[in-house]
Amino acid sequence: MLIYLHGGGLIFGQREDLPSEYIELLNNKGYSILALDYLLAPESNLEQIINLLIKTLEWYQNEGYQLAEQSDPAYYLFGRSAGGYLALQLATKMSSEWLKAIINFYGYYKLNDANFIYPNPYHNKAAKVSKELVETFVQSNPISNGKQNERYLIYLYCRQVGNWIDFLTDDPSKFSLTQEQIVQLPPLLLVHADKDPDVPIQQSKQLNKFANQSQLIEVASADHDFDRTNLIKGREVYQQVIEWLDSLSN
Repeated sequence: MLIYLHGGGLIFGQREDLPSEYIELLNNKGYSILALDYLLAPESNLEQIINLLIKTLEWYQNEGYQLAEQSDPAYYLFGRSAGGYLALQLATKMSSEWLKAIINFYGYYKLNDANFIYPNPYHNKAAKVSKELVETFVQSNPISNGKQNERYLIYLYCRQVGNWIDFLTDDPSKFSLTQEQIVQLPPLLLVHADKDPDVPIQQSKQLNKFANQSQLIEVASADHDFDRTNLIKGREVYQQVIEWLDSLSN
């Protein structure tokens, strides 16, 4: 079972964002997918987001796998962007013999990164979003979904002014992996565009360097989520993902 976590900077996104072409490709090779929504910031902070996901995975391991018609609770975490980050956090904050590997598409492992705490040049090419407008979009109660255009504008504003981390936590070091934690991770498959303007590939390169068992697929692209914008290139990469998954069971 692949348990999928969507992207969206922990502020927007939804579980249905994985293109159907890739779902079909994985399903045809025998890999089922369970896609999860999760709490979103800033209505919920990062600790609340992760804690509820831990409870969700514990439920899956205890009984949910039976409802999913799986023979045992074994699973792989598959995340894109923020979902990849969450997968790494979950692997270090919960003990699980059933987590077999992590697939991390253009994700990150640390928040205390200069690229995240200063205004982002790429996002500042877009029309400026005002603080006053963003405040009208933030809800008074926890949410796990919302109007995607409004939620994206919250994220865009954060990256334009450089206060994205402030929307997530007041202690970014607590939610940034150390080299010692990375060494303890299960096998990693990392996929990243070489000219990613949103999450620099350097984070994946560092993960690949520090991890005990890891493979990095570098994609020639200037798109962060290249597999959304280029389905042909995406299919090639997802075929490599399947080959990697198959190699784990051989």
